[in-house]
Amino acid sequence: LIFGCAGVLAVLGLDAAAPGECELTRLLQDKLQYEMRLQYMKHYFPIDYTVRVQYEEVLRPSNITRLRNGTVSEAALRYLWFHVSSQAVLRIHEVLPEKHPSWKYTQELCQLFDALGKEYSQYRQ
Repeated sequence: LIFGCAGVLAVLGLDAAAPGECELTRLLQDKLQYEMRLQYMKHYFPIDYTVRVQYEEVLRPSNITRLRNGTVSEAALRYLWFHVSSQAVLRIHEVLPEKHPSWKYTQELCQLFDALGKEYSQYRQ
């Protein structure tokens, strides 16, 4: 999932998002640039290391297109991306030892996702 997050950001767009959500999403997009994901999520991991996820936890651009063509709103799609991505990053962060080169990177991603979650909780109130 992590390797598809930046693409999902591009697919979802930022048009109808609130200013706080846009800023946090931009920060996440910067953190999820290809070079950083390659360094922290591929090069620093052992060969063949995997984190098990269920099929429902994988968000693909084709699924987004199918949902978008249905009756799902852009706000709901952004929230879906947030939920799936934050859970994946949290799951990865939980298995890393503190001295792992990717630990700080995933911690920063978790903090950004937490802040974005707080933004979303304000919308529901």
